[in-house]
Amino acid sequence: MRTLRMIRVLTLTGGLLVTSASASWADGSTTTCGFSGGNPDHGSELFSQTCSACHGADGRGAIPGTPDFTKKGGVLSESHTTLTDHIKNGFSSPGSPMAMPAQGGNPDLTDRDINDIHAYLHKRFGCG
Repeated sequence: MRTLRMIRVLTLTGGLLVTSASASWADGSTTTCGFSGGNPDHGSELFSQTCSACHGADGRGAIPGTPDFTKKGGVLSESHTTLTDHIKNGFSSPGSPMAMPAQGGNPDLTDRDINDIHAYLHKRFGCG
């Protein structure tokens, strides 16, 4: 049974009200940007080990053609199914000189690891 540890609601104002809820569960998984089931703390470690060489620690892309995770309307605004598919099976961005390999080139990543990376991307860089 999953138990809820906390709920955090962020509100931005300035003539416009925007809310985003993030729930954290006792098992470390979260719900952020509508995606649930991943542990962003573990995803952070995996991102550092597997993804940051190309995507950069700051998420802006370390090599030409790598998507900028901080860009509004960018790859993180894609559906959760699409993003998970790109992490799991690889993807070639239009105009990129090389494709992202399946699982970022790390064949040891499990489906759980991929969910953790997905959760980290949204926690760290937002919803796109």
